[in-house]
Amino acid sequence: MMRMKSRLARALLLLCLGAAGVSAAPMDSPRQLSFEVSDYRDAQGKRWIRLSCEFECAYREKMASVVATLWDFPASTKVFSRIEAVRVRSDDGARAVTEQRTGVRVLGLAFISNLVFLNTLTRPGPSAAVLSFETIETDDSCLSTKGAWYLEERSDASGPVTVARYVLDSYVEPRFPGQAVIMRSFGAGDIKMLMRELGAAMTRS
Repeated sequence: MMRMKSRLARALLLLCLGAAGVSAAPMDSPRQLSFEVSDYRDAQGKRWIRLSCEFECAYREKMASVVATLWDFPASTKVFSRIEAVRVRSDDGARAVTEQRTGVRVLGLAFISNLVFLNTLTRPGPSAAVLSFETIETDDSCLSTKGAWYLEERSDASGPVTVARYVLDSYVEPRFPGQAVIMRSFGAGDIKMLMRELGAAMTRS
């Protein structure tokens, strides 16, 4: 039973990760900068589980390539195993509205999340870019999700390197006792897996 709850908690954690795919091979392992799981009650008194975190990883790729792949929203279904479908409502190159269905099916149970994201691309400098995302429509699996990819291109003797810093602030519906404890135990590992999936996408391309 505890093993099943662990798997379900890890699955539910990924429902609200509003991430797009990076086409880049990792130069180093994902590094945790911060990670916290806490209780939260909204204005109506309903309880949610808040997950906030910050992780960093370097990818041996030009920033322009990373940005282009992050903005290729339908391709995220080929990068992340949990994302089942993405539909683009609008896209002008700097702002895009996307519908994302995430599905996790474990031991005969299914968690389905249907969220709508506003995605924004800004360029604070010639070697920097920020791709932010936030929910503008949610279902009962998630109160809200907001985050960003902060990208900076650097270089070394081997060529260009893009440092990616991923931040997330998400409020997930509690669905069984002890869920927050399990998320604290396994959540950081799952987000590192998410970033490793990004690197794995490059090796397949």
